[in-house]
Order: sequence, then C-alpha cells, then structure tokens
Amino acid sequence: MQYTNYFKRKLKTKQQIGLWVGLADAYGTEIAANAGYDWLLIDGEHAPSDLRTTLSQLQSIAAYPSQAVVRPPIGSVQLIKQLLDIGAQSLLIPMVETVEQAELMVKAVRYPPEGIRGVGAALARATRWNSIPN
Repeated sequence: MQYTNYFKRKLKTKQQIGLWVGLADAYGTEIAANAGYDWLLIDGEHAPSDLRTTLSQLQSIAAYPSQAVVRPPIGSVQLIKQLLDIGAQSLLIPMVETVEQAELMVKAVRYPPEGIRGVGAALARATRWNSIPN
C-alpha cells in the first residue's frame, strides 16, 4: 500500500483551487469537500479548530477527492507530531520568521536521523495503526 501525498504531487503539474475552512466542524467541512475543491485548508490559527476537531475534519475530507492542508495555531514541534499522527499530510505553519524556526519545523516532520519526529506507528492514524509498511 502506498501513502501518496496527492496534494504535493498535483502542485507540481497543475494549478490547484482550494478553500480555507474555518468552521471547526466536520459536517460543514464535508459539505466543502463535496464542492469539488482540489484542497481544503483546516484553519487552526484563526478558527477554533483543535486537535480533535481537526481529526474529525480530516476524516470527513478523506471520503472525497479534496486534499486536506492543516494550519496549526503555532509552529509547535509537539503539535506537529500530533497532527502528522492523526493523518495530516500537508501543513501550513504560521509565523515562521527565522531560518532557525524553519529548520526546526522541517526537523519536526522528519524521522531521525534527519529529524526529531517520534516513532509511534502502532498508535497513529497516519499509518493506519501500523498497517502501512515503511
């Protein structure tokens, strides 16, 4: 089974049209996912989305061709790990203002030795609870 980031792949070949979703609600997000957008950005910086509402919105988008992008409220290593574990593939990290911050955010999404992301595949939705190899 391959776990492909279709949003990233499609960005390389054609223009993508998307919508920012600030509802913090899975039902409204599913309506947007059905509207035909290429991507939907789940906004956690300016909307009341938290980890659980983001998870439910990711789950509602998964049934549709739209791809999810998650914008956390802050560039936190711990929060990025949690977002990746619940299945976010694409992140838009706000307020990255220095090279050092950017380098830390890159390390947060990569496993050692290139990064600092923890390995907990058996507990993560992202790996379908350890059923996706490698």
